[in-house]
Amino acid sequence: MTNKTKYIIRTPYGDKYEVTREGYVIKHSNGLDKTNSGLAEIKTWQVLGIHEIKPFNQLGRLIPLSEAVNITEWHFKNGNPRYTASDIDHGTRGVWGNWNYHGIKSICLENNN
Repeated sequence: MTNKTKYIIRTPYGDKYEVTREGYVIKHSNGLDKTNSGLAEIKTWQVLGIHEIKPFNQLGRLIPLSEAVNITEWHFKNGNPRYTASDIDHGTRGVWGNWNYHGIKSICLENNN
C-alpha cells in the first residue's frame, strides 16, 4: 500500500509534516516514513485541523485542513504563529503546545495531488 501526501504542514523551526487527505501523518522531518505502512499503522497519528490562537491564549474553532490551505496570514504582526494544530496521537487528543515553536508556518497542498 502506498499512502499519498495531500497536505504539507511546516512549523517556524523547520519541522515538516506530510499528511493524507484524512490528516494521517505519513512523513515527518524527524525521519518518520509511513508511506508504505498499512492503514492500522497510519491511523496512530492524525492531524484533525488547526486552531487560530486568540487573545489570552484562547483557541478559535477547529479549521479543517481543506480550509486551512486557503489561509494567507499565518503570523501576528510580532512574527509569532497565529495558528496551532490539533491532533490525535496514539488515542490521545491534544493541541500542539508552545505555539511559538510548534505553531504553524504554513499549510499547502502537495503538488502531485
